[in-house]
Amino acid sequence: MRHPLRSLLVAFVMGLSLVAPAFAEHARIELVVIGRAGQATANVDQTPPEWGKNPRPILNVKAGEPVKIRFVLTNVYPHKTLSNAVVHLFVAAEGKVGQKELPDLDDSVILESAFDVDLKPGAKVGQRSVFRIDRPGAYLVRIETRNTESDHEHFAAIDLVVEPNDRR
Repeated sequence: MRHPLRSLLVAFVMGLSLVAPAFAEHARIELVVIGRAGQATANVDQTPPEWGKNPRPILNVKAGEPVKIRFVLTNVYPHKTLSNAVVHLFVAAEGKVGQKELPDLDDSVILESAFDVDLKPGAKVGQRSVFRIDRPGAYLVRIETRNTESDHEHFAAIDLVVEPNDRR
């Protein structure tokens, strides 16, 4: 005779196997921002909500100093190509460190790039940039996916605090 709890457990596990693909992750992202005095690293987060689920790392730099960005985005779907996906990187002024609302990119962009990709399973894409910000304040550095035909998108983000530079 079969135990009723065993039957319930088997039904539960089978149900999970049907639901799990709907929540499959499609991207892994590593974002690194480097200043003269240090660096910050952020890994993948996801929308919704637009600001994600994890707190953002913070990096302090001095105004006018070079800031380096590098990221690597990997398609982690085992059997699906991400076709016509958009990879979008931006650095934009924000009102305060850690703000939830994304900055208005029409008025606040310091650096922006976007490109379309077809990423086969396991394929990677990345970018390196160097820039300077002369105006002290809070800035959001964000790399994100768009148009991945998923119920959510992935991103990685770091808050960049630009402090006055007394040497200038």
